[in-house]
Amino acid sequence: MKENRLIPYLIVIIPLALVLLASFFIGSFYLEKVAKHFNFTKEQALKEHLAAKKAKSIMWTKQLGLLFDYRSNRVEDEINQELRTRVNLATRNIQQIDEKYKNKKSFAEIQSRIIDTLSNITDSEGRGYIFVTDYNGDSLLLGSQRRDKKNLINYMDADARSIILEELQLARKKGEAMLQSRDVDTLERESILVKNLEAYKLIYGSSIREVDKQQELKSSLLEMVKSIPVDKGDFIAIFDAKKELYISSGAKNLKASQIAALQENLHEAAQWQDSVIAGYQYYTTYSKELDWHLVYGFDTSSMSAQELQKQKNLAKVLDEEFDLILKVSALIVIFVMVLSLLLSRKINKIFNQYQNEVQKRREELQELNRSLEQRVANEIDAHRQKDKMLIQQSKMAEMGDMLSMIAHQWRQPLNQISYVFMNIDSAYEYKELSKEYLDQKIKEANEQLEFMSATIDDFKNYFRPDKEKETLYVSDAIKKCIALMQNSLDMSEIEIEQRVEGDDLSTLYKNEFMQVLLNLIKNAKDALVDNKIKNPKIVIKSKTTKESLEVLVCDNGGGIDATIIGKVFDPYFSTKDPKQGTGLGLYMSKMIIDEHLGGRLSVYNTKYGACFKIEI
Repeated sequence: MKENRLIPYLIVIIPLALVLLASFFIGSFYLEKVAKHFNFTKEQALKEHLAAKKAKSIMWTKQLGLLFDYRSNRVEDEINQELRTRVNLATRNIQQIDEKYKNKKSFAEIQSRIIDTLSNITDSEGRGYIFVTDYNGDSLLLGSQRRDKKNLINYMDADARSIILEELQLARKKGEAMLQSRDVDTLERESILVKNLEAYKLIYGSSIREVDKQQELKSSLLEMVKSIPVDKGDFIAIFDAKKELYISSGAKNLKASQIAALQENLHEAAQWQDSVIAGYQYYTTYSKELDWHLVYGFDTSSMSAQELQKQKNLAKVLDEEFDLILKVSALIVIFVMVLSLLLSRKINKIFNQYQNEVQKRREELQELNRSLEQRVANEIDAHRQKDKMLIQQSKMAEMGDMLSMIAHQWRQPLNQISYVFMNIDSAYEYKELSKEYLDQKIKEANEQLEFMSATIDDFKNYFRPDKEKETLYVSDAIKKCIALMQNSLDMSEIEIEQRVEGDDLSTLYKNEFMQVLLNLIKNAKDALVDNKIKNPKIVIKSKTTKESLEVLVCDNGGGIDATIIGKVFDPYFSTKDPKQGTGLGLYMSKMIIDEHLGGRLSVYNTKYGACFKIEI
């Protein structure tokens, strides 16, 4: 009996003593660790922040430098492409005039109409850019040629070449020729594309000065750099041939002498500078094609102030942690004392309450078992609805890409309608606009409008969520996906091939199946473009039986790195820049195939590239 009377006291004293000891040892250990961490963090914070700033400076300058070089290397290709577009447009107009007036008008009248029509072909600023020369070397339309019309045949360029005679000879000999010349006054290079119109004894073409294209490129790149947001205290600067072109607002505290010192220490080799300007560090790279020096730097004094504030914050955290440990320890001791007193009074009631509690829990468990099946069903249904919403949201997130595809699909029909209007205007101007001719042109315009309307219907049907499965030809669904991506693939010069095996019929959710295919085609296209593959190609194979459907989407992009191939279906995992990819495309595709279509989506590498396999 005497021992039983000691139990309530022991219940109070023993836990209290244990808690006091534990609080003392844990508090001492924790405070020691926090103090060491504070000292280490104080020493490392400045180094880490400085290293991060340097890494950011190098990253920005190198990425922008790579972009500058890439855009510069494409100037010649862009010039050639624009020249061909101009001359092809002129050729189509000439062919239309020839078809309309051949054997109806005299040679001189048709020739005059051709020149009048080509003179109306202008750029965005209303300047003509098609020139015409007869076989005698006389200029009938100057267009983009900045030369004296009276002395055209005698014109000699900076390399002492009779460029006009070369144009006539090469065009008449080969039918079409691309030439390079330099202006005799400015020594500027220009590219010239000429074409022979033998039926009317004419040579026509267009020219572009390389300096004009280079200036357009510089202007666009400068605007892009100006739009880049930088941290407070950071700055971006561009020097054109070591002359100040642009300095961001982050360098507003720099003096003229400091900027001059920066200019004097610009070199073609990429390098880090930490002593040229007091209080600043910066990294420079050089673009040889643009003759630009790119600088990204930061103010080390403002960085030091930030680190000082961090250290103050850490000291404050240390004091707060010490106070917290004391308060928590005191609260725990008080709590244990109160709890022990309560337990000593109620310990005799525990067994009776235990029996009642067990009975109550048994009844609750029985009720829970009865309602569990319905609750599980409700949760599964809610999960499916959430998945469907996520799929639809993911599809809507692709709308930007789809709008770009619509723009590609519409560009050619809009150009064709423009030609129709030009022909009607020309016919009206020469009083030859007949009812039959007008009906024919209206019919051509309507055909293009119907094509544009059909394009919109295709994209509209793609964004309509599926409610029921439908039986369809798998090859037709694949063809529609290819059609939606065709212009984008053509722009990147990617060949796509479709192979079909089996009876081709399958029952599934069409739009969800197409969403997965579009994701896989787009991923393959991005891999081919990013890896700069020669002769890029995508192959889509489908094999359909009564029991199953198998679709393979393969490319020759070199495959997926073995270290990350197991993660490609993880949510938010992406090898792309954050501005170009969210990491949800393949995750959503796998969820659609595995959960909604009852199949399996997998990936493996071949000797040519990656293959994504759909099994349903």
